[in-house]
Amino acid sequence: MKYLIAFIPPDFVYRVKDALVGEHIHGMSISDARGFGQEHDSTHPEHREFMGVELTKRIRLEVICHDEEVDRALDAIYAAGHTGHAGDGKVFVLPVLDALRLKTGERGPAALGPAFKKE
Repeated sequence: MKYLIAFIPPDFVYRVKDALVGEHIHGMSISDARGFGQEHDSTHPEHREFMGVELTKRIRLEVICHDEEVDRALDAIYAAGHTGHAGDGKVFVLPVLDALRLKTGERGPAALGPAFKKE
């Protein structure tokens, strides 16, 4: 199991959600976030000066998926969120040690439900 954490611009959230659903990746959480990236380093070629608040609005998107779904999920997020411009965002992939479905008591990958096998 893997934990995907994506930080994306708010404008991309519905495109990314639709792309994940299209790949049968189910179970997503989002929350508001603020932050900055390399564009705030004055030596970086994409450096920009900001007036007022120096934290950019972002969406934190979280997905827990089966190992075999990770590449499809990353491809879907990339296809829906890539513009080639600074600020497109980042996705991090972390291992998940265990899971528990409170409804049934299932543990591990079974707690996520069956993995969708794309043919």
